[in-house]
Amino acid sequence: MNNQIKGMFYYYAVDVTRTAKIFFTILIGIILASAVVCYLLLGIDEFEMYWAIPFATYVNVGVVGFQLVKGNVPFGLKMGATRKNMYVMQLYFMFIYSFVIAFLGSTLQQVTEWLFQAVGVTNYIYVHPAMLVTDNWAMRIVVDTLVMFSIMALLLLIGLIYYRTGLTGVGSLLGMLLVVVLYGVFEGWLIEAFINVFSDATMMTFVSMFFIGIVFYLLGFPFMRRITIVNRR
Repeated sequence: MNNQIKGMFYYYAVDVTRTAKIFFTILIGIILASAVVCYLLLGIDEFEMYWAIPFATYVNVGVVGFQLVKGNVPFGLKMGATRKNMYVMQLYFMFIYSFVIAFLGSTLQQVTEWLFQAVGVTNYIYVHPAMLVTDNWAMRIVVDTLVMFSIMALLLLIGLIYYRTGLTGVGSLLGMLLVVVLYGVFEGWLIEAFINVFSDATMMTFVSMFFIGIVFYLLGFPFMRRITIVNRR
């Protein structure tokens, strides 16, 4: 890793650290507030509250993946960074950021589960994609890292297309995806595919998602090569 990549990585890391702190502060507040509600409703039969931390963290990494382009790439070009170095740096950043958020999310779930168990909150139930494989602290980190990387790579690609072509390009892409999704839903094969995938999910299911993320990342290279300081919106 050369100094230019290290410098850009540091800039990206500093840029998202404050956002991540605010995100987890809000997330912890929501979890604790909902846990208090569950505690007050312990006497009500059959009352249970389900919460999935990944629903929040996946949105967070998606937003960060999209924002990797706007502002950060033009700044890097102004500072003299090459497009190739920025492109390589984004790969490192997406993987490490995904791992860090996955580690913090899994640790937060583990700690709050112990806390709720200690105070007797039994109607607050966590759900997680790792339940399809093996639900424990380490497996949640692995699963979330693989899924988050894929999400970040997809949103990075969309961000690059948006920066280069504006609403016309990204709108056309999303429109085609919407047509495919609606066609798949109406025909039934898309729903059937989801059921088949997640009913028989294994670790390879999430590994495959990671490699799909690699494909998304590679598809962004032509857009990165032609990116300029002034966007096309």
